Amino acid sequence: MGRGIPDEVIEEIRLRSDIVEVIGSYIPLKRAGGNSWKACCPFHQEKTPSFHVRGDKQVFHCFGCGKGGDVFRFVMERENVPFPEAAHLLASRCGVVIPEPTAAGGGDRAAERAAANVRDRLYQLQEEFARFFESNLKKHPDWPAARYLATRALSPEIVARFRLGAAPDAWDGCLRYGRALGFTDEEMLTGGIIRRSDNGGRLYDHFRGRLTFAIWNEQGKVVGFSARSLEAHPQTAKYVNTAETPIFKKSQLLYALPFARKPMQETREAILCEGQLDTIALHRAGLEQAVAPQGTGFTADQARILRRYVDRVQLAFDADQAGQKAVRSALELLLPLEFEVGVIRIPGGKDPDELFRSGGAEAVAAAVGAARPWTVHLAESCATRYDLTNAADRGRAAGEFIDLLGLVENPVLRELYARDSAALLNVSEDAILGELNRRRRLRTRRFAGSGMPQQSAAPAVSPATPNAAVDREQAELTLLELSLGFERAARLLAEQLPPELLGDTPAARALNRVLADTMNGEHAHAAAAVAAMLAEDPTPAISRILASECAFTEKNLDKALKDCVAVLRARGAVRDRKRIIEELRHATDPEEKLRLLAQLARKPE
Repeated sequence: MGRGIPDEVIEEIRLRSDIVEVIGSYIPLKRAGGNSWKACCPFHQEKTPSFHVRGDKQVFHCFGCGKGGDVFRFVMERENVPFPEAAHLLASRCGVVIPEPTAAGGGDRAAERAAANVRDRLYQLQEEFARFFESNLKKHPDWPAARYLATRALSPEIVARFRLGAAPDAWDGCLRYGRALGFTDEEMLTGGIIRRSDNGGRLYDHFRGRLTFAIWNEQGKVVGFSARSLEAHPQTAKYVNTAETPIFKKSQLLYALPFARKPMQETREAILCEGQLDTIALHRAGLEQAVAPQGTGFTADQARILRRYVDRVQLAFDADQAGQKAVRSALELLLPLEFEVGVIRIPGGKDPDELFRSGGAEAVAAAVGAARPWTVHLAESCATRYDLTNAADRGRAAGEFIDLLGLVENPVLRELYARDSAALLNVSEDAILGELNRRRRLRTRRFAGSGMPQQSAAPAVSPATPNAAVDREQAELTLLELSLGFERAARLLAEQLPPELLGDTPAARALNRVLADTMNGEHAHAAAAVAAMLAEDPTPAISRILASECAFTEKNLDKALKDCVAVLRARGAVRDRKRIIEELRHATDPEEKLRLLAQLARKPE
């Protein structure tokens, strides 16, 4: 893998990036004993945790989907970036400075560097236009964007902090500015600054005449924009966003997250708003744990981002029908992740921005402090839509509660919520739990009858039973497990196993690394070294071995070693026979033929 980063820098990043800490910043990890942790896998949907992290070996492995590797591999998979980008992300996290490359590399390095250059140029593009929009706002107080912000009483400090700006009201204002800075039309198209018309291919500004909000990624870099129309009756959408780009994935972005991250960690709470202005209003009120989805709705990725930082989420959505639908959608994503969820009701049906402007920080703080549990909110919502004195309507309302309760995997939380729900609806707790359990049993039967295998929690690696039916690679994997688990096994293999018996497989390369480290007196670090190899070659069988406890004991160690080596010798003999037979076919010298026949006679069938 062409990295374009010096090996010593990679190792420094690796040493400073504890895998438990890094993965724990993405998903909630639960201790599974010793230096082992587990969670539901972030790479596939599951309800039973099968994702394991080993701090002692600096490796992760999912026993469900098979993904595994070291800390670099995790960031590569989670962020969907190549190795160099993952290294830069980790470096910025742990404070390592990566030097710029000084010479051109090979094809792979050139390809990776080209991809990194595209991303770098997009970051530069967004930063330059953030400055451009900010400058326009300062220089043109008569523009609609500046007048609009004045009506919102936003101070210059808040405007600067959130990098609000104004796009010129011209078809080609951004186009001409970008060209003057040296950006190509293709770069501006890719970055979402300009668009191409459907007819004729004419280029035009995407954010023409709008108020702009800079959008940051989790590292605080500007990756795109959201822009609000200031027309009384806009011909297009009220808000438009940067289109999906290599650095702008709206389902994975939360507005104001760089500002909210530390307050969220301190309070263990997030306030989820509908839009940018509401988020800014909460920050102005001193509630800096506020964020907002980027785009039209809250997503599963955004919920998982919040799970890294908080245990509670307060929903500050509008009181209209669309806002109530958004509350329901958010609950469906938050409850399975075991968030404590509250719903904030803004007096008079206002939004947080309106409340701040009319009542100040005290009014906003009071509304947030009076947030109701989601069960109370749902009961009040049902009361407006159903006649709860009618048995049939009360049953329908109970059905809405049960639908959401079914998403709660934690049995204690589920029972507590069921108790609250029953009290709010004036029905028996047994009736709620009975219907809930009936639905869960029905889902289980449907799943079992579908022919799909039930996924189990992380199974231990079973000791192999090497015999004639076991192939060479399985024997190599077993020897790898033995050599990692027992230094004595590694020393015996290093001294007695002929290198030519091993194939050119990931398991063989990992085994050779363990044996070399052992002979150099570094067996204790061999597991981490093998985990590091997975950054370039993510082999599920190897990460599974690293993430599992060794399945062998001192009692069966010697026999397992003997059996596996016997398999390798037998497979080597078969390989040698084929080679000798092939050479015989082409041999013409009688003495050469006799020599090959003698060799063949010494090789067992």
